[in-house]
Amino acid sequence: MEIEIIERGKNEVKFVLSGVKTRFANALRRAMIAEVPKLAIDEVNIHENTSLLYDEQLALRLALIPLKTDLSAFSDEDRVSLTLKAESPERAGYTMVYSKELISSDPGVEAAFENIPIVKLISTEREIDGIRTVAKQKIALEAIARLGRGKEHAKWQPVTTCGYKIVPNEEARDEPLRSANKKSVTFAVEGDGSVPVDELVIEAARIMQEKCEMVVEELTRNKS
Repeated sequence: MEIEIIERGKNEVKFVLSGVKTRFANALRRAMIAEVPKLAIDEVNIHENTSLLYDEQLALRLALIPLKTDLSAFSDEDRVSLTLKAESPERAGYTMVYSKELISSDPGVEAAFENIPIVKLISTEREIDGIRTVAKQKIALEAIARLGRGKEHAKWQPVTTCGYKIVPNEEARDEPLRSANKKSVTFAVEGDGSVPVDELVIEAARIMQEKCEMVVEELTRNKS
């Protein structure tokens, strides 16, 4: 098997795998989507919410915010607390609450992107008995993030795009029966910013290797 990196960016990579079977490429793709772990908000304790969003809508938006994850620093039992407090302005108008306002209990965990909008908080003027007042909206909550995998829920998928296509070649066209078993495939992978894209691909390959070794070990034990 040979690997050639064609393009590499901050959150995306494009590479060619040569001399592999299509089912191997598909297994690698599925591992990147479903097996590589990342942190995501799994529980939300809402102390106050007078925004226009229901509690469930607010929790869903929080769960889909990608959080930077150091895979070497977390286990499945670890939990990270993130708090959020915000209110609308003193005068009539609104303020947008962004992901950068989440305060984490772990300095190594933060939103992968600062400008993800969470909720709009609106202040409205009203007059009661001749007195003008401003009604403000507020939110106050604690969110709990844990390590998970995409096979549990889409919020734990570390990729936004992950696909491959078979590279056409003369040999495959001329002799489809003899050379169709091994091909070249072009992979395009885009991460959501939670896990560095290079680390994402490597971790997926490591997980595949670990599973194959477990199968060999079990088969060997049963044979003996």
